[in-house]
Amino acid sequence: MIIPKILSIGRSGDGPGHIRADAKEGVDVYGFGEQKTPESFRQACRRFIYTENLLPQPAAAGAEAKTKALEPLSHASGILTRIIGEIESDGGWVPLGQVGTQLANVASDFDPRTYGFRKLSDLVRKLETLELSETEGGHLRVRVKPAAPAAKGGGKKE
Repeated sequence: MIIPKILSIGRSGDGPGHIRADAKEGVDVYGFGEQKTPESFRQACRRFIYTENLLPQPAAAGAEAKTKALEPLSHASGILTRIIGEIESDGGWVPLGQVGTQLANVASDFDPRTYGFRKLSDLVRKLETLELSETEGGHLRVRVKPAAPAAKGGGKKE
């Protein structure tokens, strides 16, 4: 069985029309382009990959290689918090794999490398708004950190 796939490279002036037409025919379209690629083009693709994430990063001698972030962590936090809120949970905890699947469906251009991390789990560990935990079976799960209780007023009413 052959599954039709199309690779689309974003160029200035490309519109999402041809991509949507291919998608209607049941073809998965994978797009590649720069950060400046129009949102409509990126979202029309089944998966969109920024070419900046594919470029090799220069490694400092004797230092651990670190990917350069193209977007701030606050951007990732907002998307992940929204996705986690949309998934049915067990006490607020959702499987990290399910979050990744939902991300691919909702934000076709989401990639942890855009935020300076190789893996989604590494990105989640760095976000102060999320908690990551490992189940007894070794699976990762994530939740939005519960809000800290509000400090009670120190003064008494007279």
